[in-house]
Amino acid sequence: MASVRQLLVISSLVIACILVGMLAMGTSLMERRLDAQLQTDGENAAATLALLVSAQPDAAARARVLDAAFQQGRFSDLTLTPDDAADSVFQSRVPGHSAGDAPGWFIALADIQPHQASRRLTGIGLLRLTLDPGPARDALWTHVMQWTWLALGLAAFWALFVVALSNRVRKALSAAPADAPEIKIKRTEPVEDAELMDDVRERIAPTMDEQMARIERLEIELNRDPVTGLANRSYFLNELKRMLRDDSRQGAVSGYVLLVRSRDMARLQNQTERQELDDWLRLLGRRIIELLNEAPQARALPARLTGSDFVVLFPVGGGPEVMRPVQKLRELLETLRVKLDSHNLSRWAYALTDYTVQCTTKEVLTRLDQALMCAESAGHEEIEFLSYADHEDGVLLMGEASWRTLISQALDHDRLSLDVRRVQYEGDDIDDRHEAALALQEDDPDQPVMSGFLFMPAAARLGLSPACDMRALCLALNWLGEHDGILVIRMSIASILDAQYLEEIRQICDNADPELLRRLVVELDAYGLSRHLEAFRAFGRGVIEAGIHVGLRGLDQQPDALRQIHEVDFAYVKLGGNFVRELLASPGGVQMMVAVTETAIGMGMRVYVDDADDAATRRMVIEYGALPRVA
Repeated sequence: MASVRQLLVISSLVIACILVGMLAMGTSLMERRLDAQLQTDGENAAATLALLVSAQPDAAARARVLDAAFQQGRFSDLTLTPDDAADSVFQSRVPGHSAGDAPGWFIALADIQPHQASRRLTGIGLLRLTLDPGPARDALWTHVMQWTWLALGLAAFWALFVVALSNRVRKALSAAPADAPEIKIKRTEPVEDAELMDDVRERIAPTMDEQMARIERLEIELNRDPVTGLANRSYFLNELKRMLRDDSRQGAVSGYVLLVRSRDMARLQNQTERQELDDWLRLLGRRIIELLNEAPQARALPARLTGSDFVVLFPVGGGPEVMRPVQKLRELLETLRVKLDSHNLSRWAYALTDYTVQCTTKEVLTRLDQALMCAESAGHEEIEFLSYADHEDGVLLMGEASWRTLISQALDHDRLSLDVRRVQYEGDDIDDRHEAALALQEDDPDQPVMSGFLFMPAAARLGLSPACDMRALCLALNWLGEHDGILVIRMSIASILDAQYLEEIRQICDNADPELLRRLVVELDAYGLSRHLEAFRAFGRGVIEAGIHVGLRGLDQQPDALRQIHEVDFAYVKLGGNFVRELLASPGGVQMMVAVTETAIGMGMRVYVDDADDAATRRMVIEYGALPRVA
């Protein structure tokens, strides 16, 4: 009995030490977390309030904004010291400590101090604020009380258990006879062992799942970008590799990867203070996380790949179901564009690709890089989708049914439309020029309009691109009947390769007004001229005979198409700004640029250059006879 009593006493001391240690450690961690959160909230509040105050026209309006902010009760001190001595100083302060639940002795012990945040407002003054630490101290006091009551409850339960166990052992020892038989352990049957193991496994499984989820959350915290709060490059690559090792998909589309690049990050770093840029990146990361949390079924993982590149991993295949959050993400990023020193808004470039377990990490990143180059060169600010199926001989394995249903219903119910934008080129004799991109509106009006850069690759794989391009042609003629100027529409290579497509175009042109046809331009990709010369030549000449002009895009991506440029009487050829800048950076590149422009201009074709916003590049482009796009 003495040994049992000693064992219980030692166990009680160990449990007491564990409870006290847990209480102390939990209080310390909570204290540091609340103090850091208070400082972060102060900086965010200063940045937000600085933007609001800067937008006010006079001192009285600024004072009203500051007074309204102070009345919310979040600040213990709010001061605006103007640069102009004639203006009055705005200062509001809460005297003493704010009343709360925490007692005075606890406030004295808690290491949660008020943190002052300040912002210099150009032409206005200095804004300083201090958040009220009272709510943080009350939260810490509530946390301590909860843990204290929990510890006391566990201690009481353990005390009752010790008393009951001691009484039971005492009774058992007093009732046992002196010649008690030897206690033998009876081995259980295999069936009983199996049932016992199953019961233990069922109890352990939920605990293991909870532990794995907690480990995953901690791993994300340790691999988080310090500025945006998104996952970092290392964590994203590890997750992508893990998805590519998943053999359960058996070669089907496993998911998608979206790459977003801030094309003007270098200019933003030069013209913006570090703190303001960090505030913008922090807001960007928070809004992205909030948006993706609204679509938990996509299980998206946002990450910061480099300083200007952001990436989102969608580990769920399913075609249009993934494109909806992608479109919403693009709309969000468009609202977060920043004004540059050139009075233009900053630009984004988007690239999207899918992946299977047959892919490697290098292949996925290579496709993203190629799609991003196409997006930057095209200058359309849409999402450039490059599928793995474009490099395979197989068919689309997953999402085919949903894509077919979506596109077919859009064709049957007239849910395809044109997104028309005015485009001007410096020195061009065509003043009223427009370019159109095909768009799809889903059955649900709350869903955003889906760009043709997203659904046309799937339409090409399903054999629906001729019908989509034909609908785009009809919509273009209708638009020209109601508007003046030139309209440019794109047609895909898959439609050109369809033998019946050209004949259908001729039938439409025969019934159309010749005046409308003369104002219509069909833009084709240089890839088709390089890889499918015969079909491309027949289609181009047939369209021209029908009265429609033909343009060539993507010549910078397919420079070998320059050898066949004489096969079709193009009205113009189009180059990308990044390609031009790279060419002009070397003597050999300059000669190649001269060859392109002289060849095209010599055959009566205009040479358009997109995305040439650099002043030196624009001057050289104009010098060689090309026409840069007006920003």
